[in-house]
Amino acid sequence: MQAQEMTANPCREPEYQWDLVTWNDTFRTGNPGIDEDHQKLLQLFNEFSMAVNAGKSESIVQAVLDDLVDYTHYHFSREEALMLENGYPDYERHKKMHDTFARQIIDVGSHLDVGGDMGAFLLSFLAKWLSGHILVADKRLGDYLESRGINVPH
Repeated sequence: MQAQEMTANPCREPEYQWDLVTWNDTFRTGNPGIDEDHQKLLQLFNEFSMAVNAGKSESIVQAVLDDLVDYTHYHFSREEALMLENGYPDYERHKKMHDTFARQIIDVGSHLDVGGDMGAFLLSFLAKWLSGHILVADKRLGDYLESRGINVPH
């Protein structure tokens, strides 16, 4: 008999389904490069959520999470370089937000096996953080860049 791999979310009741984030025009920052990155980030976030919701194996879920973490680091470093290159006055605070999110997305990985309420809470929290960050902090950055005539992909 072959051993079956454990799933990442043993409790798949409807109330424990993890939230997805849908891209729409309200997320646009005005900078095409940042917007492209955000679309990819939300796509990976949703792939992670769907893998967990579907009860995929831990190895599959971990691979999707790894992709999300890697892209998050890639995007944050690109965005932070853009802020530094253009003298963004709120750089330090914005970078701290990025650092916090990066730590939290990694923490989610260490709580995947809990499933149920805790797992749903963690990913729901991250979905709200991510969309809130784009809608407030990144829109402010987009406004700043636009005011300086910087609207080209980075």
